[in-house]
Amino acid sequence: MSVLVVQIPPRRRLGPAAAGGDDAPAAGGSARTEYTWVRTLDGLSVAAQGRCVAALLPPSDALVAVLADSDVGWQRIALPKAPAAKLRAALGGMVEDLLLDEPEALHLALAPDAVPGAPTWVAVTDKAWLQSEIQTLERGGALVDRVVPMLWPGDAPRGHFFDAAADGAAPEPAIAMADANGIVCLPLAGSLAR
Repeated sequence: MSVLVVQIPPRRRLGPAAAGGDDAPAAGGSARTEYTWVRTLDGLSVAAQGRCVAALLPPSDALVAVLADSDVGWQRIALPKAPAAKLRAALGGMVEDLLLDEPEALHLALAPDAVPGAPTWVAVTDKAWLQSEIQTLERGGALVDRVVPMLWPGDAPRGHFFDAAADGAAPEPAIAMADANGIVCLPLAGSLAR
């Protein structure tokens, strides 16, 4: 079974270039958005890789969209004991005071091994932006099977370096680190990352 892993470009952030006019980040991708992708036939080795617009992505049996570390927030909560039909409302109520946005404007996802009544991680991202990104891929003929974060909290510490940039600014090197306490993304400029 072939799997295509597509990296969703990080959500645009406000920066110096946006200060003079546009005061909101773009909602999502466009037909000109280029995606970095990797294709695997066995889930272990890379069969092909590249960068292209959604309409030119290679065919595959499954497509996994990967969100940037800076686009996913994480909240640690005790998973409510609620029926499946009411779980979304219960989650929204639990994280409402922890977030700056209204729960209805956010996409919430649970860790796969979440157990009712036990502490678990909830991934949080902007719902409209995520829907726009998925629609951009699907308009190009790439149907998304799963959306996953680049990095998630876990017992074993791990991390990676990446280029972070505000809208209109040059990319700056940054580090993303995850452990049992959550995820942090830090610019390498200055002393905080050290």
